Amino acid sequence: MVTQGEDSDSISEMAIVDLFTRLIFDADAVLDESDQLVLAILQHSDASLAAASRVDISEYLRAMDVREMIAVVASVKQQYEQQQLILLSKHYLHSPLLRH
Repeated sequence: MVTQGEDSDSISEMAIVDLFTRLIFDADAVLDESDQLVLAILQHSDASLAAASRVDISEYLRAMDVREMIAVVASVKQQYEQQQLILLSKHYLHSPLLRH
């Protein structure tokens, strides 16, 4: 499970690294909804991962050096937070409190 930071719309880099580590060592790990979102973001961040299996993603992550991993984690974190803001704004736009 990916653990979010203090702000419910954010995610920590360590939570992403933890998920990636679990996938490296167990491509068939059980993922919750937020884990699946992180995985989907990773798949969309690199065209070669778009149709990749979990085993392929595991191998992709395993092959990264530290600098590559840091860059991917930062990118996934940013995209995750953007997705959360989009979902939150859609929620508020449809809120009965905003209707007159």
